[in-house]
Amino acid sequence: MSERSAFEGRSTPTRMSRRYDLFRKFMILLCRLFFGLTISGTEKVPKSGPIIVAANHIQYPDPVLVCMAVPRRMQWMAKKQLFEPPFKRFFEFIGSFPVDREGGGRAGVRVALRFLKEGWTLGIFPEGTHKDDGTAREAKSGAVLLAIRGRSPVVPVFVGRIPGPVARLRGERLRLVVGDPIHLDENLRGGEAYRAAADEILRKIYSLPKGTR
Repeated sequence: MSERSAFEGRSTPTRMSRRYDLFRKFMILLCRLFFGLTISGTEKVPKSGPIIVAANHIQYPDPVLVCMAVPRRMQWMAKKQLFEPPFKRFFEFIGSFPVDREGGGRAGVRVALRFLKEGWTLGIFPEGTHKDDGTAREAKSGAVLLAIRGRSPVVPVFVGRIPGPVARLRGERLRLVVGDPIHLDENLRGGEAYRAAADEILRKIYSLPKGTR
């Protein structure tokens, strides 16, 4: 997908299309029914202006779950290997655009910065691909780089594990927690400073559920 085509057919930065809005509401209802979904902190998401949503990544449905927690139309940076039939159209529907990680991802960064310049909400998983055991990994500094260059706050989101049938019988629920926006120092420079800021973002993500118990 070219940089130009990444913007074709998109809705406005803050207004969700009717189809996307209905899909989001349906998924929220479904998850409340089957997984006891609780969402907290939604009001902390800025209603306008560019933002980066940074979330932990522990299971494949996480992009959809984050979309449920954030009441704005989102765009996702996703590895290009996901854009193959039959999943290509679905990833495009939830707002994903392909990034060639093996090629350095420079074109993806340009597209991401353009989205932020236009006031979009950009979704990122600082850990990269999902990790099944639910523990934090070393954070990648891409979210920090985009936040500083795009002059955008970072909104941390914690995604809980989807409970299975036995866990639901024990009373476990699927939890989504949105934290306060993080405003990074625009004067940050250097890889070490970026990595430290990325680690702090990831730490705040994983600490979110402790403040809502």
